[in-house]
Amino acid sequence: MAKIRYGILGAANVAPRFVRAVQNTTDGEVTAIASRDIGKARRMAEELGVLKSYGSYEELVEDPGIDAVYIATPNSLHKEHMILGLEHGKHVVCEKPFTLFESDAHEVFSMAREKGLFVMEAQKSVFLPVTVDIKKILDSGELGKIRLIDCCQSATGFIQDWFYKRESGGGALNGSLSYPLEHAMFLTGSVIEKAAGTATIGETGVDLQCAVSVSLKDGTLLTSRITTLVETNGMAIIWCEKGRVEIPDFWKARHARVFFDNGREIRIDHPCEHEMTYEVEHVNSRIREGLSESPVMTENMTCMAVRTVENVRNMIWRDL
Repeated sequence: MAKIRYGILGAANVAPRFVRAVQNTTDGEVTAIASRDIGKARRMAEELGVLKSYGSYEELVEDPGIDAVYIATPNSLHKEHMILGLEHGKHVVCEKPFTLFESDAHEVFSMAREKGLFVMEAQKSVFLPVTVDIKKILDSGELGKIRLIDCCQSATGFIQDWFYKRESGGGALNGSLSYPLEHAMFLTGSVIEKAAGTATIGETGVDLQCAVSVSLKDGTLLTSRITTLVETNGMAIIWCEKGRVEIPDFWKARHARVFFDNGREIRIDHPCEHEMTYEVEHVNSRIREGLSESPVMTENMTCMAVRTVENVRNMIWRDL
């Protein structure tokens, strides 16, 4: 069976992790990397063992030897580059945030359906074995109903210049809020009803940290704190009627602990080298099945997250 051949749009910090994840699968390979800086594309390709490099995104999508593209460009360019890929007959996997506006997200999914191509937001957290095991326990009812979810994230030490520009879709909210939103929707099986937030705004006008409260339809309350200013514990805690679940680094979790009120405890361990491998395996399988949409990371889940981020951003930025 021929491997699915990926091309990478953008030589961002996240790109090498996706490349390593594809290389860790049995049915995928990365054949090209493109950047507007050809030197950067060449260096990354050489370091990662990728055969081809391009100095423009257009050159890459015109390559007939590529089946799918992974979008790792600045947030404001995601829609443009997804459409570019779809117009050239490529399946698309796009980094978070999928788009900055809900209407743009629906437009991309609609185009994919029309062209018979697969498109998905790259949300690794819902495909992790740890997350899947936690959902099985929650769905079993052993812990009772989920009441509260509390998440804390840090994004420090690897921020690029465009992150500090509103016009590029920068800020902590745009960059990371989709993680807890989609993680919570996946685990609860519920949808978002409303959200509100506050933030610390930096000198360039983007939020450097934010705190967001979210109500889900099933009555679960989610609180999310995201910061670029300090290191936090990176913990998600799911509070249930009969116990709790603690997930260190929930967006890339290798471990979790389940505590029952009766004193019972379960430890979940799934060590792995490349946490993005599981979503890549999912994408590969869905492409081979001829689907245009993931049954896990659905259009509805992605668009609901985009809408929520958009609404909270409008509250915080006001003049956007």
